[in-house]
Amino acid sequence: MKTTSSTSSAPPKTVTKKLSYDMVDALKHATKKDFEIVIARYDEDITWSDNYKEFRTVYNKGDPIDNVETIDLPNEGDLIHTIVTHIIQNYDNLATTTFFAQGSLQNNKDCIIKEQKPCHRIFSDFIVVDPNACVYIKRYFPCKQHDAHNNYDFTFTEVYERIFERPVPPERLVWALWTNTSLGRDVIRKRPKEFYEKIKEFCLEPYRDEPPTQSIFRTRNTYMERFLIHAVEFP
Repeated sequence: MKTTSSTSSAPPKTVTKKLSYDMVDALKHATKKDFEIVIARYDEDITWSDNYKEFRTVYNKGDPIDNVETIDLPNEGDLIHTIVTHIIQNYDNLATTTFFAQGSLQNNKDCIIKEQKPCHRIFSDFIVVDPNACVYIKRYFPCKQHDAHNNYDFTFTEVYERIFERPVPPERLVWALWTNTSLGRDVIRKRPKEFYEKIKEFCLEPYRDEPPTQSIFRTRNTYMERFLIHAVEFP
């Protein structure tokens, strides 16, 4: 399935190549209705997922990939935009568990997923069929809640309160990269579709009365990756 791709430019991301992860026994008799890997890809090599072809959906914001079926999206909104786009479009037909993954699982040194230690989490931990699954790598908010990231016009506190319509918790915020997270459909549906539509709107809205730059997209993605686990784990 293809849609029109945007010509927006962006700096190249780190490209890594990894042999495909081994298929796990948990999916022996499963279908894509049971488990789906949703890959947010720009220019990364995704051969790590080749053994999971029958379970993967690839959203592509970069150049075409030979011999890989993709859903092409405009190069805007960064990774969180891809995730909420999938949730919004499939809200009533989500797989039992969805593993949201980056094009390369090794792009983030503080969030490494491998088949064996040393790593932050084993790949097979994410391959589960459970409507209540919530598998992620726990991190703690690394900066003050009243700070703004990259001189953005709004602080973390202001964005949090806009999205959640409640005060920021006084304790340190738990966060997790949603592009390295497995979530059950019942967990995702703790929030109505309108909640994810609000996040998508935030990702894409004008900034200072101008179209967002790639830098603004990435900054907003940083805000959202700090908060989104609160949508499902701490509702």
